Amino acid sequence: MASPVAQAMDLLDQFLAFPGAALALQALASLGAILALAWLARRLQLGGDPRIQGEEHAYALADEAICGFDAQAIAVDRAGIGAIARDTTGRVLLIRQHGSHFAARELVSLAGVRLDGRFLTLSTDDRRFGTITLDLGDQAQVWAASLRRLGAARP
Repeated sequence: MASPVAQAMDLLDQFLAFPGAALALQALASLGAILALAWLARRLQLGGDPRIQGEEHAYALADEAICGFDAQAIAVDRAGIGAIARDTTGRVLLIRQHGSHFAARELVSLAGVRLDGRFLTLSTDDRRFGTITLDLGDQAQVWAASLRRLGAARP
């Protein structure tokens, strides 16, 4: 009587004797590997399209970005891709999506600020941070007007 391993090998040899069986087996193994990697990526919470869920989320992101940044006013983009926040000392923080996370930079000059109706386009001194256009609705004009004082409060 043959061992179970020998029987399994004989069965595999018979299966592989069919034309295209090896190709089908390779395709099934590849599909299994892809599904396993997709499951692992989801389990590790990789990728995705993160959005700022609301003002509370933006407050938390501002505090994470600059420890002790006590945001007093905040405006979140309608799509949730970015936000702008001001603290009690007049510092302005720009928060934006960066891959599957968020990045923040302090806005120190008015040079990179442009208002276009309900859209506020902002850029920081850090060129790697890039430019972001926030859809702030009616708040865009209010924020643009308040940013005119940006350089005046600092020595």
